[in-house]
Amino acid sequence: MGRLIELCGIALRFVLLIPPPIQAEEYRFTSQTGFGVKIPHPSFAISWLDDKTSYQAGDVATIKIKLLNNSLSGNLSTYKMHFSVSVSGKKGNSSYISAVFPYIDGDPTFWNISFTPIKVGDFSVVVVEDFSGVTDSTLHFTVTPGLLYPSACLLSWMDFSNELVTGTKAYLRIYPKDAFGNYVSSVNMPTKDYFTLSVSHQNGTLAEIFIVFSIAWDEVGYFVIEFLPTIAGRLLLHAYADNQTLNGSPLPFMVKSGLLNITNSMVKWKYGINSLQIFSKLQIFIHQKDQFGNLVPGFYPFDAQVVQKATGLSVPVADLFFQDFDYGVQILSFVVSEPGDFLLTIFHSKLNESISNLAYKVFIGYCHGLNSFANGSGLISSVAGRLSHFTVFLEDAYGNPSPVEAEQIYVEIYSINFTFMIRPVIFPLRGLNGTFHGPVAAQRDITMGPSRFVHTLTSKGNRTFIGNYTVQASEFRVTYIPEKAGDYEIRLFCGNIPLNDASSYFMKVSAGVVDTSKSKVLNLESEVKQLGNNEVLVELVDSYWNHVPSQEKNLNLQLQGPNSSMLLKTAFVESKDGLYTGYYLSKIPGTYNICISFAEMILYPCPIMVHLHERNYFPEANNDSVSVWEDESVVFDILSNDYASDGQVNLMKFSKTLHGSLLQWGKLFRYTPFKGYFGNDSFSYIIADSNNNVAVGYTFISVLCKPPQFISLPVLLNVTEDVLSPQFGGFPGFEIIYSDNIENLSLSISAKSGSIYLAPIHIDISEPMDGMHSIKRGGRAGKDLIVEGPIEVINSALQLVQYLSNENFYGDDTISLYATNKNGLEDSHVPVFVKPINDPPKIHAPKFIILRGNEASNGFQIYDKHKDTFDFSVIDNDIFHYAGNRSHLMFTFSVEVNDGLLSTSLPVHLIKTTELKIKNSNQWQPLQTFVTIANQFIPKGRGIRFQGTIEDCNNAMQRLFFLGVNLDSLLTITVNDMGNYGCYSDCTDIMSPPLSTEANVILIKKRPLNSTTAFLLGSAIFFEIAMLFLLGALLLFFICKCMTTLHSEGKNSDDTTNNRTEQLFNDQNVKRGALPFQNAMNFIGSPAIDCCPTGHSLSTPISLSRTDLNFRQRSCSRVKSERSRGFKFPPSYESLGGKPNPSYIEMQKQRQSD
Repeated sequence: MGRLIELCGIALRFVLLIPPPIQAEEYRFTSQTGFGVKIPHPSFAISWLDDKTSYQAGDVATIKIKLLNNSLSGNLSTYKMHFSVSVSGKKGNSSYISAVFPYIDGDPTFWNISFTPIKVGDFSVVVVEDFSGVTDSTLHFTVTPGLLYPSACLLSWMDFSNELVTGTKAYLRIYPKDAFGNYVSSVNMPTKDYFTLSVSHQNGTLAEIFIVFSIAWDEVGYFVIEFLPTIAGRLLLHAYADNQTLNGSPLPFMVKSGLLNITNSMVKWKYGINSLQIFSKLQIFIHQKDQFGNLVPGFYPFDAQVVQKATGLSVPVADLFFQDFDYGVQILSFVVSEPGDFLLTIFHSKLNESISNLAYKVFIGYCHGLNSFANGSGLISSVAGRLSHFTVFLEDAYGNPSPVEAEQIYVEIYSINFTFMIRPVIFPLRGLNGTFHGPVAAQRDITMGPSRFVHTLTSKGNRTFIGNYTVQASEFRVTYIPEKAGDYEIRLFCGNIPLNDASSYFMKVSAGVVDTSKSKVLNLESEVKQLGNNEVLVELVDSYWNHVPSQEKNLNLQLQGPNSSMLLKTAFVESKDGLYTGYYLSKIPGTYNICISFAEMILYPCPIMVHLHERNYFPEANNDSVSVWEDESVVFDILSNDYASDGQVNLMKFSKTLHGSLLQWGKLFRYTPFKGYFGNDSFSYIIADSNNNVAVGYTFISVLCKPPQFISLPVLLNVTEDVLSPQFGGFPGFEIIYSDNIENLSLSISAKSGSIYLAPIHIDISEPMDGMHSIKRGGRAGKDLIVEGPIEVINSALQLVQYLSNENFYGDDTISLYATNKNGLEDSHVPVFVKPINDPPKIHAPKFIILRGNEASNGFQIYDKHKDTFDFSVIDNDIFHYAGNRSHLMFTFSVEVNDGLLSTSLPVHLIKTTELKIKNSNQWQPLQTFVTIANQFIPKGRGIRFQGTIEDCNNAMQRLFFLGVNLDSLLTITVNDMGNYGCYSDCTDIMSPPLSTEANVILIKKRPLNSTTAFLLGSAIFFEIAMLFLLGALLLFFICKCMTTLHSEGKNSDDTTNNRTEQLFNDQNVKRGALPFQNAMNFIGSPAIDCCPTGHSLSTPISLSRTDLNFRQRSCSRVKSERSRGFKFPPSYESLGGKPNPSYIEMQKQRQSD
């Protein structure tokens, strides 16, 4: 007992010497010098600087870090530590915080992490030491909106309708936001005049249409502007605040006109002329307008009344006609048939309101618009400041002169864009009695005629007449003096009759000579760079301030300086009409005087003093490129790469970005894109040095689309083993979002222990092909399903996802989704539980087994794993996912033969379940007697059955022996799984109806042959095969020989027959002295061949060849020719062998008939 106590004391003292174990896993730090130092986890505490927990969006928040490990205080330079910040699960810069900057250098007392909160709300911040994974999430903070940022405020209509009506109130809603897109409440409400509105037409011209009633906050928190539109049309609404354009501006909208107002309606004469030629058609336009002067569409019932001024009596009009002409415009027309002065009144019969009376005059004249014309150089071109003229000729429908009073001649000369109008002077040339008044030769003749007396100038409207405008003439001289260069249109009228068939003349006015007193040098910098092309811009104008083109050869640049020989200059080049650009370059810095001359005339100002400096004297602003994720914010310094000679780069001015907010903090800028925007943005800025030299730079910002984000995923998918799930459609709950609806995305879906498919859908071939996408297989194993297409197509495909587990797999699996765009990748994972199903066991056995080897006392061994190459085993797919592919599940295994006995070796724990079929019995009987040796026993019978594991089944099967008398026997193997299958996460057994499998194997007992018998049998087989080949070759030889002989004999027989027949006929003809044509007559062979025109044919039983036929045809021709010459047949042809020749008789008959 004492010894035992002593041993226990020694053990206790040994244990106390061992340090206690560390609960958390140690982290091995590696110093920057390369030595690894094993230390415990760092302990630190975090707190807010100045205990501030509430911030305004855009403020800087600071977290203090305090180390609690005393052991690290003296060795901080040895360790490398890094802290990161996460808000709402987003690490580092995100849509919640920006400009995350950890400061962990130097004294740990000042360690901190600063960031800028940009999203409003209540948040928790998580600080993590990245190397050790130590986390602290005890800090919380609140973010309130920042100041109102005008360009971030969203502009929209109150009722989301952009169709308004003049005279009815409209409401404009402004959603106030700060620079980061946060909603701004009405606490800091701006003044009423903070927002300004303007309206323009779609072509850019301004339109004053507003009557603003109120600007106030509504109960929802929107900024509402109430106004009254007064002008109809399709317009653009512009909203500004603090010299910034609101987001969404300009806002397109349409204003419809109000109700018809007769008193505001107005009429206009066609061509603007109320002097009408008799028997012409009066045409006047009625402009239907509302109370604000907008055209009102529709055809309204108007009526008209004509009153003669002299008598005050109403004049009946028979052909009064109203017609809808244009939008909101009607045209009234009728034929005037009486000369004189009249009043026309247009009124609305139902409303009893009328438009003001219109006076018009009907004169007697017979001008014909097609025959009357004008001629002269003034119709084609003119020069500013010079007198131009042309002549108007009036003729009637028959080509005769048609004089009218001078006041009936209307001349309109307008510029193409109706900006300028030229006032014409009209002078009659040929009077009513044919007298010629004389031309106006020069400008002074406008007031002094050819008789040298002063003419009277009278004006009427926009026309000027020389003399009395009541003088009648058929020819008129029109003079004018243009002042502004450009293209003009000339229209001529005789009363309301347009001349030249209503076609206008087009005339071009050119600029005059250069006026050096008005021409000048525009931009000539006083401080320029050495060795740089310095620009000089010159403007040349005439006396009327028209730009004079094509005068670059007359411009000269004169330079005077310390070394004029080192000055280089270029010729002037015309950049625009009347604007000329020249360049000069100097290699030596200094002060120079520059003068510009035109045709040796100096232009103002002169001289111009220019100071040339070295290039590094001027500041340089280099362009910057910045990228930022959508819905995030970025801080950058645009002056870091700019240059100033004195090192003092001062930011003078910068423009605003169009698609995001831009805030300045000293030299730093913060850019935040508007929500939902992606693409490119930019702004310009101006810098200056201490000498007030300036430079312009540009910053280009790329707003990148984040990879597609998974906003909806199933929590857990339940499927069934070896079954495609779901059977119809796909799994619900998959959805991603992406800002760009056009860009093609790539979505890869894979499963660790299964395959992914898309459910089939109905495709309408009439649908457009724009929405089609590509589906393919890829990945390392080629099993991943890859879908490519826009976001709409990707989401549609996600609704069709189906899962199929690998064969016989069940348990936990994971579906992995990888969404990729051109900027990155986003992944997500969905757990899948595969519910197992009961699979029947599988028996691997051949159809027959030849029993080899020597027969032992217990028979032949059926399977020898060392010699046999085939598989002889039992497999259950339900146990593959148990640990080690082994389970305790029980199977019923039986083997039996139809003849003979089986025996095997079984472990003793199977004695209770072992059953036998003895010889001549079909009943299973429990094991009665057995002998165990080394925990094994050997059952023997016609059938053996027991219950055991799959391992027991395979051991019994592979140790099986067969003892029988006959040469073959049928072995039947049966396996039943007893309804056991599957395994959950805790390996709980599952039950189902039992499944069984049966296999039949033929056992063949092989009798070995001795070597002599095997050799003789093989030799006999070889000899038999050789004889078969020899006999076949001999038979083929004789068949070929027979065919060759038969073919030769047949050919010789035909030749012999033809030769004999030919010789017989030749002999007969020679004996009788037959002529050649007679021989030919005897060779007529076929009754179907007729060589005689009479239709008679000669035949012979002997067949002839193709050559013979051709010969007979030539012979027939000769017979015909002989007959035509009266040829007489010789006596020898009259009979053949003492008998009359039938051919001769037929020929004689034919000759007699001819």
